[in-house]
Amino acid sequence: MTSEPRPVVFQASLRSLLDSPALAGNRKKLARALGVNEATISHYLHGRIKPSFETLLGIASFFNVSLDYLVFGERPRLEAPQDPVGLRAQIRRAIVESSDLSGRHLDMFTRISRRLEAKIDDVARALAEETEGWGPVGFVTDSEAIGLEACITQMRIMTRKFQSDTQDGEPGAFFEVVSDNLRLLRPYQYLLYGDRETWIPAVQSFRKLVIRSGVPGELSQDLLQFRSLDQELVSSVCILDLDLPLIKRQEPILWERHQDNISPDGVWAYMSIERPDAQGGVTIEPLYLHSTLRQFNRDWSHAKPM
Repeated sequence: MTSEPRPVVFQASLRSLLDSPALAGNRKKLARALGVNEATISHYLHGRIKPSFETLLGIASFFNVSLDYLVFGERPRLEAPQDPVGLRAQIRRAIVESSDLSGRHLDMFTRISRRLEAKIDDVARALAEETEGWGPVGFVTDSEAIGLEACITQMRIMTRKFQSDTQDGEPGAFFEVVSDNLRLLRPYQYLLYGDRETWIPAVQSFRKLVIRSGVPGELSQDLLQFRSLDQELVSSVCILDLDLPLIKRQEPILWERHQDNISPDGVWAYMSIERPDAQGGVTIEPLYLHSTLRQFNRDWSHAKPM
């Protein structure tokens, strides 16, 4: 029994190889590799000349294809990879063992995290109960105020001076936390009391410092608002809208110390001491917090934007 002869498709295979975008411009290179001119390649394509066996080998080598593909257009058959006995079982076992190990690591990590969290809470409570090292009841140090300000959602400030944020054109003690908050899209509202003209250069200087710290100018215009009011102010006040989950996680000691003066919706305020020889402030108790907010809202509505 004889098998049917396979059709020869040499011309089509060669044309396909030469017309491939990945092999563009190879007609000239092929002719050079075979030691013939381009006209001979054209004759091969149109069937006017049949290449010799050596030439076929040269073409197959040039394009890195088999003779079967070049002459008959047949791709070599890929043999199915052998699956040695037990190989799949070994792979499944390795996956199961890896999963089990990951589960044990996760369980260990979870247990360690819980114990550390419990320890942190215990230490926070112990430190909060210690009176030594803290100021008088209700007193807020600059470092405490900065720590709390790092946990805000927004900030409102009534002030007569800028010394905490900027002083003599240079960053003040609070400037870094202000610029960090602005980069986190946490807005600030400054209500400035006193002569408007004296505030203009200070505001301009502050904005330049903020932009120099890396906050985009457009962003600072939206998030950093100033209004001035030509009135007296008895004491500067800072009103913080706190992110309660964040402060409990990031500043547990400060949360333990000041939580009694933080409203249920997360508002906390303090009167800032603005004297060169003193730092810090005094917490505004919940009894007076609502009146403080009313004063800010009333004055803000009457103040002129800067």
